[in-house]
Amino acid sequence: MGPEICFGCFRDLPRAARSCPICARPVSTEGACGCCLLRRPVYDKARVPFVYAFPVDRMIQRLKYNGILSHARLLGELVGHALGRTDGRPEAIAPVPPHPRRLRQRGFDQVIEIARFVAALTRVPLVSGLCVRLLDTPPLWPLGAQERRRILTGAFECRVRPPERVAVFDDILTTGSTADAMASALRSAGAREVEVWAVARSPSLAALNS
Repeated sequence: MGPEICFGCFRDLPRAARSCPICARPVSTEGACGCCLLRRPVYDKARVPFVYAFPVDRMIQRLKYNGILSHARLLGELVGHALGRTDGRPEAIAPVPPHPRRLRQRGFDQVIEIARFVAALTRVPLVSGLCVRLLDTPPLWPLGAQERRRILTGAFECRVRPPERVAVFDDILTTGSTADAMASALRSAGAREVEVWAVARSPSLAALNS
């Protein structure tokens, strides 16, 4: 059974015609994007089915800021069906954790809410305690890639030994700095392969000033 969305809406969901095989950034030509050629991410590969554009962007925003939890199920089912057919699936899904203060303010973790449905459909276990967030970082949306990397250095710690193959899960993949910081923590703790799974990939190049 597929996601509860009509065929026309499903057909019109924002997908990239081409994307970088490493970071999933929308690109105009085949092959790795310029950012990955200049500085390869810490993670091995990103799998992101949608571009951060209407209506996926609105669903993420309304879930995150308005607490419309029904959007978590739809987003999770869309991602789960899209990624369920991939080969060489990881052994665990590790959602990017919020800082405890941020979690208390919001009252829920939108990343875990989406990841529950992704895990159920892909049959990859959701392991929410693999990493903890040590730093309560400021909002990252106005910052470029270099500043994000600086702020996120040492932001996560993996306190248990992870499986060899892990998928970091987030709602939006923008510069990849958060995913890199998580991947660094997982690799330091023993993970051999780290993928990134996300709902949507930001198409903006303005923020990618690496």
